[in-house]
Amino acid sequence: MAYTFRSNDKELLDKLNQANISVKTYKKIEALIDRMGWDGFTSSDLASHLSMTVRNAQRIMSGLSESGLVEYKGEELQSPRGRPRKNLYVKEVTP
Repeated sequence: MAYTFRSNDKELLDKLNQANISVKTYKKIEALIDRMGWDGFTSSDLASHLSMTVRNAQRIMSGLSESGLVEYKGEELQSPRGRPRKNLYVKEVTP
């Protein structure tokens, strides 16, 4: 998977700084979404493909959601018990 480590987009950099997420992490997620052709995904999908914990993926997605870089698309009930998983998709960021 190929992705860049830098960005010159000031708006994107400000939002990532606000979310406390590195450009590298954001670009890695963006490249994964493009490669897999996802229009929606869960934190556990992200965690399994990027070899990170589900909790870390949830933290990253929460920060990106608060900064307006991703939106929640819906929820998926895994089983009759427990919390439903939130489905996410990455918004297009325009400078």
